[in-house]
Amino acid sequence: MWRRLAGLLLVFAAATAALWLLSARLSAGQARRPLRFPSDLEELRELAEALRDYERQHRGAALALFCAAYLYKQSFAIPGSSLLNVLAGALFGPWTGLVLCSALTSVGATFCYLLSGAFGKQFVVYYFPDKVALLQGKVLHHIISSVCRQEPFCHKSPLWMPFSPGTHCSNCLLWLWQH
Repeated sequence: MWRRLAGLLLVFAAATAALWLLSARLSAGQARRPLRFPSDLEELRELAEALRDYERQHRGAALALFCAAYLYKQSFAIPGSSLLNVLAGALFGPWTGLVLCSALTSVGATFCYLLSGAFGKQFVVYYFPDKVALLQGKVLHHIISSVCRQEPFCHKSPLWMPFSPGTHCSNCLLWLWQH
């Protein structure tokens, strides 16, 4: 278990170092202003002004740094991505920023899920077994109650669609009861 925690800390340290190297490269190209994540709208405005000129000259580097910073925040569940959404709109325009943030949110959430599955699951189950059992019970109760509410629809829908929600509900219930 401690190997997994050490692995997570190693991944976090490597990602932090990579982000720092990218930001140091960007800082060397501009007015030596230290880059950091904005914590309020005033800092966001200052950062956007500082990055706007650099982004016009070095669009690829600015895009790489923005993507790395956004994925870093999403992957490690660090709060403050909403300010980066606003920064994306200020730097790249509203539509490009929207598409970019949507894609990065999806990829970052996937990384967070994979990191938690690879490193966090056994840690949480070991240290919080009562809470995990409580949550599993609530999820099972919710699944059973939602299937019972959909029961009239579950019998009719296989006639119209071979892969109906009722079929999937039944398969999930069978799997839950067997494991």
